[in-house]
Amino acid sequence: MCNLKSNKNLKEMLEYKKQLKDLNFSNCEFILFPSFVYLSLFYDAKFLLGSQNISKYKEGSHTGEVLASQLKSLKVSYTLINHTETHEKHKNIIKKIQNATLEKIKVVLCFGEKSENQDAIALLKNDLKEIFNQLEKKEQLNIILAYEPSYAINNLNKVNPIKIENIVYQIKQFILETYSIQIQIVYGGSVNPINFLDLAKIDKIDGFLLGNSANNPKNIEKIIETI
Repeated sequence: MCNLKSNKNLKEMLEYKKQLKDLNFSNCEFILFPSFVYLSLFYDAKFLLGSQNISKYKEGSHTGEVLASQLKSLKVSYTLINHTETHEKHKNIIKKIQNATLEKIKVVLCFGEKSENQDAIALLKNDLKEIFNQLEKKEQLNIILAYEPSYAINNLNKVNPIKIENIVYQIKQFILETYSIQIQIVYGGSVNPINFLDLAKIDKIDGFLLGNSANNPKNIEKIIETI
């Protein structure tokens, strides 16, 4: 998964698209999350397309909002919700998950502690419980979790594979025991070609969400070659 955030103008994005065409995604499921304004550029892409957010509104006239139905018409099959840079209130997260599920758009629900000094396990379990308890089973099953500790984003010194493995394992067990769901969890937070080899050794992780390093197709190519 590659989140391009608000990077690149039109000229840069067209060049980026051209470079991606030369990459081989046959050995992985590649999902690109470009800005809303560039989604249509990838309508015919050979990989999956995701949006960086989705509206809490199901329908109606809401200036600046992008509805789930609009995203579906652009062949969007995934959406990020609650990224650390767009931290959401629980009531809005729930509405967004419900809207995405109605349109059969897979939810990548971001979660993570803000400080490494926090009691991460207890905090994360509580946050997820407040969301999952208000969802129907089909909505719960439509979620992939993306573990993104805020302090690790853009901070290579804070990427700790041992801690990541422990948290991912405990959250998976919590979701299984509480909701009888074998949830998938991907990791995001300063993932790059250098630390990917160590992160990939964590067998509990089901994938990765790249941020700034995804802006360079060569980084994506290096990571794909190591899979």
